[in-house]
Amino acid sequence: MAYKALSVDAQKQARVDFMNFYIRQLRSDNLEVISAKADDEDMANINHLLEENQYLTIDKLVELAEQMVSSQFDAILNSLDIKYHDDGTASSSWNDWMEKIHQGLPVED
Repeated sequence: MAYKALSVDAQKQARVDFMNFYIRQLRSDNLEVISAKADDEDMANINHLLEENQYLTIDKLVELAEQMVSSQFDAILNSLDIKYHDDGTASSSWNDWMEKIHQGLPVED
């Protein structure tokens, strides 16, 4: 099912899972796939908060992001083409989702 069709509790689970993935991708400077599908302003707000608090652990950053920018994460999750189970777990891992998109990109000669 789509993110917006999930219950409030399932959306929170999906959002927290994605936040963990997103923060790791930000730290690896690997947000190209997400930025191609998400609103630039949402990502700018999220990235500003995360970079301002980069000294925190990922768990603490997730807690902070949940308090401060959860609506921006909701907007991003609504724009991504991934399906979820009823409990909010993604039907495939975020790494698999990203790999599938990377495989579909044209290769330079």
